[in-house]
Amino acid sequence: MEGSPARNKEVLETVIENDCSVLHITDSHLFEDPNELKNGVNPHTSLRAVLTEAFATKRPDVVVASGDNAHDPTSTTYRMFFDLVRSFHEGPFLAIPGNHDVWDCMQPVFELRPVEFNNWTILPLDTHVEGRVSGEVSDANVLSLQRSLERAAEHVLVVGHHPLVDIGVAWLDAHQVRNAADILSILQMHSKVQAYICGHVHQESTKQHGQLKLWTTPSTCWQFESDIDSFALSPLAPGWRWLELRPDGTIDTRVERLSMSEIAGVS
Repeated sequence: MEGSPARNKEVLETVIENDCSVLHITDSHLFEDPNELKNGVNPHTSLRAVLTEAFATKRPDVVVASGDNAHDPTSTTYRMFFDLVRSFHEGPFLAIPGNHDVWDCMQPVFELRPVEFNNWTILPLDTHVEGRVSGEVSDANVLSLQRSLERAAEHVLVVGHHPLVDIGVAWLDAHQVRNAADILSILQMHSKVQAYICGHVHQESTKQHGQLKLWTTPSTCWQFESDIDSFALSPLAPGWRWLELRPDGTIDTRVERLSMSEIAGVS
């Protein structure tokens, strides 16, 4: 069955009773013209290649897209993004906005609601501020976060767009959530919060803040260098992250990337 916005809202409420496999994609930067290139990459072709390879490996229970879904933030682009993911996956699909996104154009297709399954909640955190590159969680969203955590299941995975801690790349660290200290304090007050995943930085990283694990995931298109303090593109391939959420609250995770032969087809 072909997906639809209404279908998307229904599946977000699906309860999954077993271990849950989550596919995390981020920073797809789709153009309204599916043939347009940037930085030598066709984002539409690259995203399709990522989904093809990921779904050839296994079928996830949940797909999470953590922002910058569109480079041209139009309703047409978001519909294209939704339809492309739905051509692979009919289950729960959570997409949040990034700094390149416009929520008014996203909202007809996507809804920021938690995904509940067994004793886990996947909780969206809106860190984007339209017209600004850096992140911030509004007062209203801070209050919503606190209320959602009180109602959440035994274990929680939080999904945002911007990092909450430095990743060690100066120009990107300047973009992290401005009130990150407040958000980290709230997350650490709730022992049920196991991890925070995000994008924005177009690279893989693993950090720890107290008991909280923080992971960033490669972009499905172009990558940024991780060992330089100014903007530079990396030759690394587009990637994605798998997370296996266990009933005991542990998470197994790994990053995978397209092969060299697959990269040749996305430019």
